[in-house]
Amino acid sequence: MCEDNGSELTVWQEIYHCWSVYIRPYGDGYSRESTPFGRIDYLLNNFTVLWRDHASTVSLSDENDGRLTVSISDAVSELETVKFTIQTKTALPSFSQHQMSVIRCHEEFIWLHDMLSENPEYAGYIIPPAPPKPDFEEARDKLTRVTAAENTMTEEEYKKLRKELESDYLALFKKTVAMHEIYLLRIAAHSKLREDSNFRVFLEYAKDLKVRSKNKKEIIGGFFKSMTKNVDEALLSGQKDKDEVFIERRSFLEDYHNRIKVTTKQSELLSASTNGLSVDYMQVAGCLALLSTRDPSLQRFMAQSAITFESLQKLQKRTSTDEDLKLTDLFKYYQRETQAAKSLLYRRGRALADKEIAESKLEQAQKKFKDIPTAEAYLEDCKIRFESISDMAKTELDTFKNRRLETYRKHLVDMSELQIRHSQSIISELTKGLELLKDL
Repeated sequence: MCEDNGSELTVWQEIYHCWSVYIRPYGDGYSRESTPFGRIDYLLNNFTVLWRDHASTVSLSDENDGRLTVSISDAVSELETVKFTIQTKTALPSFSQHQMSVIRCHEEFIWLHDMLSENPEYAGYIIPPAPPKPDFEEARDKLTRVTAAENTMTEEEYKKLRKELESDYLALFKKTVAMHEIYLLRIAAHSKLREDSNFRVFLEYAKDLKVRSKNKKEIIGGFFKSMTKNVDEALLSGQKDKDEVFIERRSFLEDYHNRIKVTTKQSELLSASTNGLSVDYMQVAGCLALLSTRDPSLQRFMAQSAITFESLQKLQKRTSTDEDLKLTDLFKYYQRETQAAKSLLYRRGRALADKEIAESKLEQAQKKFKDIPTAEAYLEDCKIRFESISDMAKTELDTFKNRRLETYRKHLVDMSELQIRHSQSIISELTKGLELLKDL
């Protein structure tokens, strides 16, 4: 596996390694160089059970002690926002109740993330990245345009197109819910963050938190704050760090972040290509259906072929959706997670710079024989803060690495199961279609 030492392995090589370690051993004779067409029956009949057994052992939590479980049981999409119903069960003494249910919107998730990020006590932790803002505008616009064009289509064409768009909307909605649930699970799995008072309020307070979206002044302020941080980060990039561990991990994270951005784009192209095939199936089905009305001698043959291609289109669409969920979304998440890890190293670098400044001030105070106790106290505080962040950061980065590998493993296993399941369905549909054509 790709170690945190500036290795030249790409993200795709890391994925292949996971495949070769966790999947390949179960397929005797299966190799990367030669596609095992002769082993299809073995794969279809044996891999699903084996992979399911592996998936059941995977844990994505830092501490899977079961003392705090959080899930999103329901979600409702409204015109301006999405409201999530969050169910909580806990045995932690810091909570006033053992079971809770609250309704939260996306802005309240952002509020929680801001509270955690701004708390100086958590400077040595990787703060879980905030879930992306739900964006259903494009899907809603498509549905609106299809509804407006209803009179220009046949009833069957309209129903098919609307059903497809509704399916896309549902897939996007499920993805949004999953991203928000993952955020809560990451906090609930962290031994310190789950004890945060704001997190308890988020899970316990039954009423609306009255969190509003940021106004223009706050948005502009946040922009300048981000710019200042970027400039400061650039200045600290030339900082001399004596700890080789952090030098290597900083180098790895920079390289990994750049590579995973490229991999995300490649994964998006893969999903788009798979989705394009489903569109092609739909167009072929439409052409065959049209031909069935033009030539009476081929009517039954063309009509049955059209039905088969429509079924293949649905299966291919599901394959595209699963690729998007299990690969593309995984890489997008780890773009944000890696950025959070880089932010941790930035905070450590800032603490190191503050310590060096405090040492310089103490030297000046000693030369002038003025304010020496104040300078010594300030230096001691800076040392304590820097050492504390460094100690916590080492543990956090180790946990981040292990969690990343486990998550990749789980998603690859799940993706492989789904691919085999879809392949079985496609083969079954083709076999069924051919049998029906033979009987005509």
